[in-house]
Amino acid sequence: MAKTERLQKFYNSLSWQKARDYKIASAGYLCEVCGGVGEIVHHKIPLTEANMHNPKISIANENLQLVCRSCHKRIHDELDGKGRRIYFDKDGNIEPY
Repeated sequence: MAKTERLQKFYNSLSWQKARDYKIASAGYLCEVCGGVGEIVHHKIPLTEANMHNPKISIANENLQLVCRSCHKRIHDELDGKGRRIYFDKDGNIEPY
C-alpha cells in the first residue's frame, strides 16, 4: 500500500524513529513471528491518516510487531485493502464479513 504524504511525514518523525528503535531492541532484533532476523516494524492495527495521531496506535509498543520481510508479506497478504483480516472456509473460499 502506498504511503500518503502525511503518513510518510509521520514515518520520518523523531517520535516514530524512537518507537521503532525501542521495538527493535525490545524484540531482540528477531522476528516476533518466526524468530528470523527482524527487519520491519509492523503496526498490528494498520496506521491510517485517521488514526496516525493516536499514540496508542501509532507509537505504542503494544501495537508494534518486529517481523522479517516474509512474515510481513504473509501478514499483509491475509488482509484486504481496508486492513481487515481475510478468513477462508475449509475449501479456500473467502468468507463474507
